[in-house]
Amino acid sequence: MQNIKASIINREDRKFWYVMYYVYFENGTVKKVEESSKVLKTEKTLKYMQTKYLPAWISKKQNELSLQKFESKKFSCFFQKYLIEHDTDKGFLNRLPIYRKVVQYFGDFEVSKINRQMVKDFLFSLGDIKNDSKKKYLTCIKGVLDIALDSELISKNVAKDIIFAKEAKEAINPFSTDEILLLLKNADDMLKNYLGIAFYTGMRSGEILGLMHGDILSNKISVKRSISRGNITSPKTIGSIRDIPMFESVKPFLREQIKQSSKSLYLFNQNGTNIDDVSFFRYRWRELLKVCNIPYRTIYNTRHTFITAMLNSGKFKIMDIAAIVGHTSPQMIMTRYAGFIKENHLKIDTNLEIFSDTFSDSLKFKID
Repeated sequence: MQNIKASIINREDRKFWYVMYYVYFENGTVKKVEESSKVLKTEKTLKYMQTKYLPAWISKKQNELSLQKFESKKFSCFFQKYLIEHDTDKGFLNRLPIYRKVVQYFGDFEVSKINRQMVKDFLFSLGDIKNDSKKKYLTCIKGVLDIALDSELISKNVAKDIIFAKEAKEAINPFSTDEILLLLKNADDMLKNYLGIAFYTGMRSGEILGLMHGDILSNKISVKRSISRGNITSPKTIGSIRDIPMFESVKPFLREQIKQSSKSLYLFNQNGTNIDDVSFFRYRWRELLKVCNIPYRTIYNTRHTFITAMLNSGKFKIMDIAAIVGHTSPQMIMTRYAGFIKENHLKIDTNLEIFSDTFSDSLKFKID
């Protein structure tokens, strides 16, 4: 917006003086606007309107329009649009802390002034966190700048194609059978039941907390929801909505927890209210590991333990394990847990007739 021209006008059917003005836009368009002054129409006030009110009004309006123009180019403006576009996304509430950090850092910058190095500096400022976590921040920045790009305020998205150095995956360190038995022996009632379900189903923390009594059937456990940071959502992926076979080993823990929570909708609750995050167990988990003299591992390690045990048993197909634990691809399991099954190929029954179920008995290999 470049200029404002205004004048005082008399609307016969109104009791106040009106200001009529034209707003000239940078693209050549002009907009006519009328606005009440709230000053009563009299001969005495007319001179005041022309000599004092109007100049002050023009100055104020010009400042307002200039500020609006500046604000519309700021990162924070496009950030608000980004939030509106994504507030129905799964996990949106869990990502709010990430969004807040991003807008606190970039909010006051005009999008055209943000360069690639600034984005890298921000990612570096996050400190010693995993690249997977940094990528979540970068996704937000890219999304906001994409909106600015669509608005043609920038010619390219400087946050795109930023590559992270490869980092070694954190080693999986499953609990041994002795450690599992020791943990279950020393855990208190609710934590004991939680761990029993976790070790013997491989369910994610939020999925266990999301269990309702109606999800526990005679032959299966239905995974329909997840609870994390107080938010009740569907499980992590479409493949995570699933039924888990009712293993005999998990039944005692389920029966005991059902007794303890008979008056609650959810299987795990405190004072009649569902437990809103696995951090509820954090202190007791740390203390339990100390009592058992077991090196610290996150409570999520129960899932790794279940998966590696299933793989090492040699009794389950990779496809079946993926379906039970809610992985969308068996390849994810092979990639993540390959180190725990690399020797299993040497334990097979070498007397097995490989083609007996595939070809007719008449098919024989001849060795010259």
